[in-house]
Amino acid sequence: MSQNSLTLPTTGTVSGLQMTQAANNALDTLNTLASGASAPSSPEAGQFWHDTANNILKLRSQDNTAWIALIALSEASYLSAPYAAGATAGGNRIVNGGMLIDQMNEGASYTIPTSNSFTYTLDQWEVICKSATASGVTAQQSADAPAGFSGSLKLTVGTGATSVGSTDVIQISQPIEGANTADFGYGTAAAAASSLSFWVKSSVTGTFSVLLANAGGARTYVTTFAIASAGVWQKVTLPNIPGDQSGTWPANNTQGLSLSIIPAAGTGTQTGTLGAWQSGAFIAANTQTNGVLTTSGATFQMTGVMLNIGAFCLPFEKKLLQRELQECQRYFEKSYDQGVATGASATENGSIVLFSATTTVAGNCVQKTTKRATPAVTLYSPNSGTGGKVFDATGSADIAAAASNTGQNNFQLSFSATAGHVYTAHWAANARM
Repeated sequence: MSQNSLTLPTTGTVSGLQMTQAANNALDTLNTLASGASAPSSPEAGQFWHDTANNILKLRSQDNTAWIALIALSEASYLSAPYAAGATAGGNRIVNGGMLIDQMNEGASYTIPTSNSFTYTLDQWEVICKSATASGVTAQQSADAPAGFSGSLKLTVGTGATSVGSTDVIQISQPIEGANTADFGYGTAAAAASSLSFWVKSSVTGTFSVLLANAGGARTYVTTFAIASAGVWQKVTLPNIPGDQSGTWPANNTQGLSLSIIPAAGTGTQTGTLGAWQSGAFIAANTQTNGVLTTSGATFQMTGVMLNIGAFCLPFEKKLLQRELQECQRYFEKSYDQGVATGASATENGSIVLFSATTTVAGNCVQKTTKRATPAVTLYSPNSGTGGKVFDATGSADIAAAASNTGQNNFQLSFSATAGHVYTAHWAANARM
């Protein structure tokens, strides 16, 4: 491979050997498409360049001012695809992979319970932290991100565990709606390969795990990635993940595939079978590093998560903010303005306003986005932020109230009232899996 000049000497005295060498160098450059990790120093319009740093074949623009990405290449699987495929609708099966949306907390730090239950953090990302001795584990949307991204999900361990029990775990997961991976063909002989990439940053180095699983975890695929340098963003690429030809994989609006990144996991959850589908509720590899859970103040961050069909990793699909928000609102939607946390107090903007002519108030609210399934709707007092309440603006008091006749597009609310009073309410509709 070379990036020599394509122009042969035309002035001065040049020996036959020198001319032959210059011609061979130029031919080598043409033969290898100017392969290199950086652009050729003196490009010409219409010239090809194999960008080996990003595995992309590029063409020099006719005005000779820019490189146009043509084809994404996989050296691992010897495959190619149009570079723009990574930006087409449906390319990325992950919702909020760039960690832009945080409707519940809007960037505020919040504590993850040390229990057996998952807690939703940033939209569509849930975290479980099971430990008998760790405490103060928090999650937060962070502006710290690699170049090209503006947000990440950051976990911080307050007090590290004294030891990691057999079933202890920190697991960052996204359940994926079955209809969104139906074309993967899992559970059939035609199951397709998929590829995963993401950015990660950890204060603890070592070997960490990735888990793919079906609903219930009866079928699992575990593989690993290494973090060699603490506190540095690095990109992880896991191409050509084989499709699972066994198991049950819903292709409807229920959970199908789930993706998990594992910062820590006990021996009772580990497996030595890596890079292959198997039966059993495994979570991590038997080489898993657990320092994130045992180190006080340890941090673990991720962003730029891309899961696509195909045998190699496509470029991250960057969606417009409004589109990303709408995809999130299929699972969770709130009446509060973006930037205002769900359940915030002293926040009237966007709230429902109802006037009671009698002793009963009745109203209807239309949601912006059709939900995945019938959501659970919680009403909030705009005054206090208390759930299960509306605010009597005339009487300056919270009143108990609940939604009824809830559907995927709207819901109703009614409650006992004082005639002549005005009531306000915020709401959140939760259809997460």
